[in-house]
Amino acid sequence: MMGPSPLRGIMESQKLTGPNFADWLRNLRIILKNERRLYVLDEDEPEMPPAGAPDEELMKFERYKLDVDIVQCYMLGTMSNELQRQHEDMHPRTMLAHLRELYAKNSRTERYELAKNLFRARMPEGSSYNMGKYENTRRTPQYAKGG
Repeated sequence: MMGPSPLRGIMESQKLTGPNFADWLRNLRIILKNERRLYVLDEDEPEMPPAGAPDEELMKFERYKLDVDIVQCYMLGTMSNELQRQHEDMHPRTMLAHLRELYAKNSRTERYELAKNLFRARMPEGSSYNMGKYENTRRTPQYAKGG
């Protein structure tokens, strides 16, 4: 059993509400990596060992089930109440896939809108690219110009 991780404070300070999905996921992955449980989200679920399997296989499977419960608790404990209700009976990988479906599109859309606005931006009429270039070189220190 591990003691309390100082990294857990990261998750406690910011609950998942939806728009902060990318930050929440990054913080969750940091904590799970630190606690050696990231594999629960990244790897396929192992098959249940057959009857008569070696104790080592049984212990590995039991450890996986315990880690799934812990990861699920981390995920649910760091969500808004509404998201907790929607996801409380899901496996962590299923939960993550559903959250990505809900919120990753939003961040993709936001990036698209930002890029679209940036590409459509125009310089004010009467201004010159060369003038801006000249202004920038006037502010460059002498040592940077080689002189």
